[in-house]
Amino acid sequence: PQSRSAARDDDDDDDEPSSPVLVRTPHELASHASSNRIRNYLFDCDGVLYRGTDPMPSASRTIQSLLESGRRVFFVTNNAASSRTELKQKLEKVLKCPEGLLEEEMMIGSAYAAARYLRSRLASDDDDDAPRRVHVVGTSGLRRELESAGFDVSGGPDPADAPRGMSRDELAEYGFPEGQIDAMVIGLDNDFNYRKLCIATVLLQRNPDAILVATNRDAFDLVGYDARHLPGNGALVSAVEAASGRTAINVGKPSPLLAVWMMEEYDLKGDETMMVGDRLDTDVRFGNVGGMESALVLTGCTMAKEIEELIQGAKNDDTGGEEYREMMPAVVFPHVGYMSQL
Repeated sequence: PQSRSAARDDDDDDDEPSSPVLVRTPHELASHASSNRIRNYLFDCDGVLYRGTDPMPSASRTIQSLLESGRRVFFVTNNAASSRTELKQKLEKVLKCPEGLLEEEMMIGSAYAAARYLRSRLASDDDDDAPRRVHVVGTSGLRRELESAGFDVSGGPDPADAPRGMSRDELAEYGFPEGQIDAMVIGLDNDFNYRKLCIATVLLQRNPDAILVATNRDAFDLVGYDARHLPGNGALVSAVEAASGRTAINVGKPSPLLAVWMMEEYDLKGDETMMVGDRLDTDVRFGNVGGMESALVLTGCTMAKEIEELIQGAKNDDTGGEEYREMMPAVVFPHVGYMSQL
């Protein structure tokens, strides 16, 4: 699909990049959504609907109002730690949603995106009924999602007493019980270590045709009162890529693969769909490259100062500003509660 940012700029009379609409009241946002005929809403989760286990202002009322009014709602997260079932359970608990309001098909986590992508790539045309084998760097939730898709899975969390390092001699003698693999999926692993990196690297060396998939390439998240950078899955993916010489396929936001699949799978039209997120490089870019309306809330990773810098950078860029345009939201508002009157 044509990117939404490019489409907006095509409508402009001059070469200045489009600036986002800064919404001051819920009524203004309702008017904006109505005039743009938005019927479908895609939400990032952490930083938009909740922070940890704390809901954002009026997040529950917003989701209930949208669903009860007949809008279609999906939850699109790069967090690969949870299966669809687990994500649904968390949303129901944190947002205190009435029983039956949320459905599992609304949950589009990057673990599920990876499973769906590999099912399409590894579909067998022969009569071999043996399940395809996938090695995981990631959590038990990622393992479960892949197992639910019919894959034979190795890797994932280690036992508590498992060694964390690996010497040259240990790697030389390692028997690789993982065997032959058809794919490897890398998701955020808080217990990632040198041993896992060694095993992943040699598995890719031994299986040059194995598909290497990243659930996302997020560089970092913010934690603490002073916004400390918590390394994201992108750091793990880069480590495996550097050691193996391979390049991973990103199936999470802002991948066009995910956008195209969602449009086709759920019969969505980009110009009737709004992506609501808190990150410029993933959420907003995903909406724009997918031909959707992109909305930014200021309750997560992106601050107002960064939007000002983005606008100024786009104006000063002498290469056409496409990199800036892809991250330019169409609309900005303080928090998701502003959507409760849509």
